[in-house]
Parts: sequence; C-alpha cells; structure tokens
Amino acid sequence: MPSPEETTAAAREFLADHPEVEDALAALVERDARDEPWTFDDIDLDSGRFGELVARNLAREVDDGYRLRNPDAIRAAIDAGPADAGDATDAGSTATAPTDAGSGASTGESAHDAAPSRFSTAVDLDGLTLLGLVGALLAVAGARLVAAPAVFREGFVVSPSNDTYFFRYWQERLVARADGAFDLGLFADMGGAASTRPLAHATNWWVTALLGGADAAPAVAAWLPVVASVCLGYLVYRTARLLTGDVRVALAAVLFYGLAPVNVVYTSVGFLDHQAHQYLWLGLLVATLTALGTDIARRTTSTDARTAARAHARDARMWAIALGLAVAVPASAHAWGGSPLTFVPVAAVVGFRVALDVRRDRSPTFANAPLLGGLAVGAGLALAAHLALGWHESIAAVTPVLVAGGALVVVGLGELWRRVSLPPLALVAAEAVVAVGGLVAYARLRPDDIDRLQTRADDLFFREGISETASLFSPDFAVVFGPLLQLGLGFYFAIAVLAVATWAVARRDEPGWLVLVCFAWYYTLLATIQVRFAGQLAIVIAPFAGIGLVYLLSAIDIARPVAALGRSEEADAPSGRGRPSRDRPTRSRPDGGPSDERAITSLALPAGTRLRGYLAATVALVLLFNLLLVPSLVGQTTHDRAQFEAALTVDAHAEELDREYPRNFVLSRWDDNRMYNYFVSGESQGYGYARSNHDQFLASANPDDWYDRFQGRVGYVVVTDREDAPAANTTYAALHEGLGLGVNDTAPTGRYQLLASDDGVRTFAVVPGATIRVTDPAAVGATGGAVTATTAVAVEEPEDNVTHEYVRTATITNGTATIRVAHPGEYWVGNATVTVTDDEVVAGNRTTVPAA
Repeated sequence: MPSPEETTAAAREFLADHPEVEDALAALVERDARDEPWTFDDIDLDSGRFGELVARNLAREVDDGYRLRNPDAIRAAIDAGPADAGDATDAGSTATAPTDAGSGASTGESAHDAAPSRFSTAVDLDGLTLLGLVGALLAVAGARLVAAPAVFREGFVVSPSNDTYFFRYWQERLVARADGAFDLGLFADMGGAASTRPLAHATNWWVTALLGGADAAPAVAAWLPVVASVCLGYLVYRTARLLTGDVRVALAAVLFYGLAPVNVVYTSVGFLDHQAHQYLWLGLLVATLTALGTDIARRTTSTDARTAARAHARDARMWAIALGLAVAVPASAHAWGGSPLTFVPVAAVVGFRVALDVRRDRSPTFANAPLLGGLAVGAGLALAAHLALGWHESIAAVTPVLVAGGALVVVGLGELWRRVSLPPLALVAAEAVVAVGGLVAYARLRPDDIDRLQTRADDLFFREGISETASLFSPDFAVVFGPLLQLGLGFYFAIAVLAVATWAVARRDEPGWLVLVCFAWYYTLLATIQVRFAGQLAIVIAPFAGIGLVYLLSAIDIARPVAALGRSEEADAPSGRGRPSRDRPTRSRPDGGPSDERAITSLALPAGTRLRGYLAATVALVLLFNLLLVPSLVGQTTHDRAQFEAALTVDAHAEELDREYPRNFVLSRWDDNRMYNYFVSGESQGYGYARSNHDQFLASANPDDWYDRFQGRVGYVVVTDREDAPAANTTYAALHEGLGLGVNDTAPTGRYQLLASDDGVRTFAVVPGATIRVTDPAAVGATGGAVTATTAVAVEEPEDNVTHEYVRTATITNGTATIRVAHPGEYWVGNATVTVTDDEVVAGNRTTVPAA
C-alpha cells in the first residue's frame, strides 16, 4: 500500500493532468469520510478517468464497491492544488508508479504506447529471482537424471524403454547419410522416417550432425530430452508469470511441471522419443496463444475495447509472438503421429475467444489479427512440409489448415454477430454448427482421410497390452490415486484452481486464462482415456498448481497472498442488446492483474528464521510425493544390468561367429526387443516379429520344433522372468527354469545353447546342434531301446560358477541312434566317450561313435 506522501504526490499529478475532475474527486473524499463505498455508477467520472484513478493506486476495491486509498492524503492534494511541471517531476521520483500501465494513458499517449505489457519488463530479474529460476530449471534437469546410472553403462548409452531405439535407429541412419548439418536435401529424402514423426527424426539427426556426426549420436540421444525439458520449463515459467504477474507462482509451476513423474519418465536422460519434441512445441503453442490473449485483455483495461483491439493488431511485438505461433503450429503438426489431436483445443480457444470479443464489444478482426496470422502462416508451413518434403500423412498437414480456415470463418461470423448485436452465447452455438458443417464437408471431400483418421484413432486409443493405455483414473488405483502416482500432489492443487479459472473465464474477460483452461480440460479428458496424455496435462496444469501452492502458503501465513484469479472488479452485466455497454469502464487493474495486490515480480524470503523454516518444510512436503514417485516410475522403463549384459553377450557371440542380420536377430519380449537388437545388429526399427511370435514360442511344448519355423530368422533368444509364466512342460519352463539343460525336472533342448544366466535373464544362441550318431548301440552298453549322451556344462552365475549335468537321449531306430546336442564337451555315450567341439555345434556337424 502506498504511503500518504506517495498518495498525495500521485493525486496532485492526477489533478495536474485532469483539472476538471477536482470536484468529482472532492466528492469522493467526502463520501469516503461518511464511510460509504461507491461504484462507477455513483460517481461523476468517465471510464477513462475512473480506470486511471485505479491505475494510479488512488482507489481500491472493497466488498461493496470502491474506497479511496489514504483519503486524507488525497484531500491534502486537493487543498494544495495540482502539481506544476516541476512538481510532477518530483512526484515521479517519489510516487509509486502503476504496475504496468498508467502515465501513458493519462498524458495523452496513444493506446498502443499506454497498453501495459510484461513482455519487455518480465525478463529483468533480480538476483534472488534469477537464482530461483536457475534452481527450478536445475530441478527439472536433475529429476531427469534419476535414470543416469541405468543409462550410462560401460561406455554405452542404454536408453530407457523400447521405442527410444526406433528413434535412435533413424537418428544414426540419417546422420550416416548426411553430408554434414547443412545437407538440407536430406530433409526431403528421409525415407521411412518421414512417415509419422518427421520433425522429431529430422531434429535428432540434424543436431547430431551439427555436434559432430555419428560419434555424437549417443550423447545426443542422452542429453537432447533433458535440454528440451529445461527449455520447456522456461516456457512454463514465462506462461505462468505472464498470466499471474507472480514470480512465486511461476517458479512453483516450473517445479510442478518438472517433477511430475509421468513427464519425467517420457523425457528422462536417454529417452530419445517423440515426447520431448512434442512437449516442447506444445509449450510454445500454449505460451504464444496465452501471450496474445493476455495482451488484448490488458489493453482493454487501460482504454476502450475498440481502441485496444486496434492497438493490439498494430503492435509489432504481437506479430513477433504470432511468428512464434507460426513456428509452433507446423512443428506440432509434424512432431508425432497423433498430431491432429493437438489442434482441437486450439480451435476451442479461437471459438471462445471470439465470443469474449463480442461480449466486450471488441472487433474480433483486430483483436485476433496476430492470432489469425500466426495460424494461417503456420498452417501454410505445415502443408508445405507435407507437399514439398513428403512429411507425415495428409491428415496431419490438413488439420492445422482446417483450424486456420475455421478460425477465419469464426472471426468473420463474430464480426457480423457484433454488428447486429446478437447474444454472445448464441455465437458459441453458431460456431459449433460451423465446426460440424466443416467436418462433414471435409469427410465428403476427402473420405480416405477420414478412414485413415479412424485407423489412427483406433491405433492410438484402442491398443491393448500397453501400460500407458490405461486411464489416469484407473480403478486399479481407486480412481483418485492415479493422478497422485502420475502427476503428484500438483494435480489436486491444480484441479481446484482450474475450476475457479473456468468460472472466471465464463464470467469475465480472460482470453489469456482461456487458453490454459481449454488445454487443461482437454488433456484431462484425454488422460482419462489413456494415461499417456498425462505428460501433456502436467504442462498445462502447472500454473494452476503453482497458484494452489502459493495460496496454501499464504493461508498459513508464511507467504504473501496470491492475487491471481481474485475477485474481478469488472462489471460484465450485459446491456439491453446482449453485450456490455460501450460506455462501461473496465474495473480490473490496468495491468490485467488482480485489483488489490500489485504484481509480485521478485522473491522475498520471510523475515524470521522460523518462518523460513516453515516455508521450506511446507514446499518440501508438497513436493515429497513427486520426489518419492519419480525414481520408482522411471525405474519401470529402464533396462536392468542383466538385460544389458545379455545384449553384450549376444553381440560378442555374434561377432565371434561372424553372424550378420538377420542371423543375429534376438527374439525376446516385444517391449525389450528393440534394445537387444540395437546393441547386437543396429536393426531396431520394429518389434513386430517378436510381438507376433515370442509368446507363442514360450507357450509351445517343444522348443526344438521352432528351429525350423525360425528359418534362419532368429539367431538368439532371451527369456526373462515372468509373473504370468506359461504352465509347466512348455518352452518357457525348459529354457528359463531348466536353462535348456534339463535341470529342475525339465526337458533338455538340442537347439538352444545357453550363453548366460544372470538374475532371471537367460540368454541362448539358436544353433543347429551337433549330432552324435551311434551305429552300434549294444556295443556302448545301450539298453531299453534308447541311447543317452551326458556331459557337464558349467553355467557362469553372477556370484559363482555352477556345473549342471546335460543329458540328451535318442531312440534307437533300425539299429542306430542319433543324438542332437547344443553344447560342446566330452560326452559319455554308454561306456564310450566322444568329444564335441563348439564349431561342430554351431555348424551342425555329425560325430559318430564307432562300433566296438
């Protein structure tokens, strides 16, 4: 609150600029002396002077209207008379300036110059605030390094999950073809990489080429997701600060985003997938839409709606932001396979924003000119990338074109609506009709695209057997605990504030908040269908979560109150023609922020040591769940030591035998298959063969029968411990429980040579097997119609070497018996011995036990 001296100086300057308001101001002083609040309708000031009175911090909002600040100081200013030029200069050095607007509007400057803006000032950070921002971004990076011990192994980068190796496959293939980072022709010749995620693949190889080529590929795969996450953290900070003017909320938003377990999983170190790209461009999309929305709202609070709209359309800064939007649109369209989903909330934002413009009697054309320009240019770039470079499917490129075209139609419809004074709510219904009509027309004109869209939707929403296809509100976690596990406590803070923000957007002129409200509800709906979308949800609800945390801290008196989304001073009562009167003033603060509290643009720690301790303890407690959940959730995606050692074992064996793809293909569970094959052959493009055959193979009764079915397609098999293990007398039991050697009462195999057994992971080479032919079974003492060959096989365990007896039996047919064995060694065949070499096992050679 300003001091009496500051109020007197500000009041004298106000009277110097507008001497005609002296009587009206004196009447307000008298009214205040009678302890009577007042409203705009009760006073003799026009909307411009009333807004300036609030902007100069001479009036404040109370429950029943407004009251003057320091009325005695204002009376002293009236008695002293208006300030002259010299006084005004002195006052400027002592009075508290309006937060983001003020003098420009009061000295006759244009609305363009007077319009408050945080774009130019918010980047100026004091030392403590800068330290807080750096600390928050380091927390974003630190959370993503939880997986580092599992990723950096023995000089290798072992990326988490399975699909990451698909992106590493194309990263290395493309960079090998590139003639440096400036081989721009490769962007148009990416082959299969251009099909569904072209921008992600293009960025991966281009950054790799820029940083040194193929040798830099592992480092890029490791660190690119972390760098992208830190950049996104800054966009979250800017968005939250732009909306709230509160640096505390902005920093809290960064922490809630950065520590959301599901987002950390998808962007952790080594996780080279489409999510890092997708999330970053989504953040830019939301940030630019929010910036455009907050600017028009802020201008409207400092001047009339029509002038504000024109000033917004003429501001070069807004067109610079629109250029950012024009980049975010095609980037979002080509970053991932389901990109058309990204533009649904964009369409909703445009439709509702035009309705807000009509309600405020703003020209939708001017108020949305930069927005339309950004969408149109971005849509053109998305379509050009598809047509000229062959990127993505047509539906991905056409969707932003449809949104941009629909936005133009909706803005034109809104302009007509405003001119004929129809109710804004009816405009929303008309926009829905336009949207449905557009989709119907598109379906008739391009039915193939609709069929493809349906196929993509089926792939996206109806695939089974993948953990990320479960709902965020899964009954398995009692519905309410799913968000806690995936998003942390921030979700519960955010959902309450989101409800308030939704109410505020419905009642007030909040086009900036409208963006986050639309995106947050949309991704909540998608995450309800599939938890994979919780990663995007974590980004757009972070500012709401930040507000909730600061509100909690202020409620327990260890932080200054949070002012965002406070009670509006704006009267939105419609005029008789269905929209607000053009002469009604804007009663919210001219900087677009809350009316009672100034924007908090710097951090300030509590004065007492005890309060500082309470503050740190409360924040730590709120974030504790995230800190506990991140390692466990990340650990579910990393490959353990035994799996990586299995890959190296296979690689060494294949190199020793000079096996090349596909003879060195590794058959394993599909969700690890790309990892094994990446390190063995580099052929990690797909896992379709493993998904189609692995489970059938393990459930079969005789693994040796599958040797012929493999037809040289499989060279190695990795079998891991399973909770849903097939029944006994299956291949799984023979290989995993019996090690292929027949231990634990299982049947030994003749085609699978055990290479390693480590911590529940069994690694086998698929071999023809050497055959031991017994021409005179009686001579070796065979009885009972069968001949047995026995040897000892040493199995290297992590802690010790264990020797197992390997016994293979063959039936005597026509006086001879042929025994197939998968391991080298000295075999006892009855009372005779025979030596089988490893070369004979690998080549499938025959050894004969001679007759006595």
